[in-house]
Amino acid sequence: MTHPPGSHRAIALMVAAMACYVLNDTFVKLATAQSSAGQILVVRGAFATLVMSILAWHAGAFLRMDRVRHPLVGARGALEVTTATSSVIALAHLPIADVTAAMMTAPLLAVLASLVLRLETFRPARLTAAIVGLAGVLLVLQPQVNHQTSGTVASLICAISLAARDLVTRRLPAEIPSVLVAWCATLAVPLAGALLLFGEAWSPMDGRDLACLGAAAVCAALGNYALIGALRGAEVSVVAPFRYTIILWALAAGYVGWGEVPNATALLGILLVAASGAIALRIAR
Repeated sequence: MTHPPGSHRAIALMVAAMACYVLNDTFVKLATAQSSAGQILVVRGAFATLVMSILAWHAGAFLRMDRVRHPLVGARGALEVTTATSSVIALAHLPIADVTAAMMTAPLLAVLASLVLRLETFRPARLTAAIVGLAGVLLVLQPQVNHQTSGTVASLICAISLAARDLVTRRLPAEIPSVLVAWCATLAVPLAGALLLFGEAWSPMDGRDLACLGAAAVCAALGNYALIGALRGAEVSVVAPFRYTIILWALAAGYVGWGEVPNATALLGILLVAASGAIALRIAR
């Protein structure tokens, strides 16, 4: 049997998007030590908008600007704002591992919502894949619950926003270019960040912080672009389990950068994450 057309490409895009997001979170975490949430959203958003503008111009997407009037493009932009804002706040108060653990409930929420709302055909194995992947994530990260409430709440809001964003992305009309959708969503973030600055103090940023946010912007923009392509190239329940590969990227970054090695429980979690991906591939056939 063969896979549906585009499913392999969609899965590859999802894996690449997760790698970009790990790098983005790492750079943002480095910058949150001295900068406010609004400041980070504005600076990183400005860099990211520049990157996406270049990509959109190169693809000729600006010639079809009339298509961004679709309500779902606006909805996705709003969800991009809530996702970015809540993730920055969460990263400022919690370790990256704990924030990632909370955000990784998003695939399960997206699959559950798509099945309950009958947006996709119900298959028990799809739900099983999401649950197995979620269990693996919890074993890998072994999240704690004794951190500040603001960070915990922000990470949960981020997870809900991610799930809703995925579902909206899946419903976007095919005639709207993915790069144009990504450009609109990216532009919305610094605009929202500017509003937050009215209640925050702008602190001077050194070259290191600017470099971190510039690198984070590139990673976030490319990750967003790849994620949109993944979600539009296959059903949410097919590509959603591969969102869990963000854990593998995070583990690799920890080992290369700080010599961190997962314990036996985490290794079991990695096997469960791989199992969920194998289930999803089998369903996609």
